[in-house]
Amino acid sequence: MNKTDYRKYSGAGNNFLLVNNTNDDLKNLDKITIELIEKEKGENFDGVIFLEGSDIADFKMNYYNKDGTGNALCGNGLRCTMKYILDNNFSDKKELTIEAVNNIYGAEYKNDDFITIHFPPPKKIKLKFKLKVQFLEWWSLLTASYFDVGAPHLIVFIDNIEKPVVKSLNEVDINNWGRNLRMHKDLMPEGTNVNFVEIISVKKSEIAIRTFERGVEGETLACGTGSISAALSAYAERNIQPPVKIHTRSNRILTVDFKVIENKIRNLTLSGPAEELISD
Repeated sequence: MNKTDYRKYSGAGNNFLLVNNTNDDLKNLDKITIELIEKEKGENFDGVIFLEGSDIADFKMNYYNKDGTGNALCGNGLRCTMKYILDNNFSDKKELTIEAVNNIYGAEYKNDDFITIHFPPPKKIKLKFKLKVQFLEWWSLLTASYFDVGAPHLIVFIDNIEKPVVKSLNEVDINNWGRNLRMHKDLMPEGTNVNFVEIISVKKSEIAIRTFERGVEGETLACGTGSISAALSAYAERNIQPPVKIHTRSNRILTVDFKVIENKIRNLTLSGPAEELISD
């Protein structure tokens, strides 16, 4: 492969390699992704974002997971894409539209690298259904909810886990339990991302989250679409009112805001930091 220039970005701990492909010079993006991730082996990068031209928006975010699978949406990646566009003077507008997975997302640069992304309503919501799972040596029926906000997400509140009793997110065996649910037979063939959620404060609208991400096949330090799904689930199931603050594993906070009008979700946004990672 010819040398591919890239820059490193983080969206609340969700880390990406950003590549300029606005001239459509790069092909075999799955192979390029795997090679770039391998080059940065030892660093915690979750995928590669190719910035491309778009016929329906200002730019296109073409995101590939670290395993080379594409056609993926990434909420934190959208914020990093916006920051990359501004940092490299591809545009000087503080409000842009970005195409991703055949949808258009509005992006707004606020200040101090704080960026808001506007999302359409979820494509699918299924609340409080039962899944038969095995955690450690226990089999149990687990209550979960499912959201498709451009990427599929399963939401599990840790106080719904009966065996074993889980008192905090630190007790979640994220890799084993996450993989168990990510590949659950009732959610195949595409599988799902899995989010374990802890309520911090109903009054202050604060929750904490850990995410097992498909394509990464492990825990990510933050997940934008997972945070959106968790916030919507917290509203629907626990009456937590927007805006909802989500404490990610990186200790950065994402904010999800929305309105519910006539039982329909409107004005759905994800806000948080995006910054370039400068190598030593």
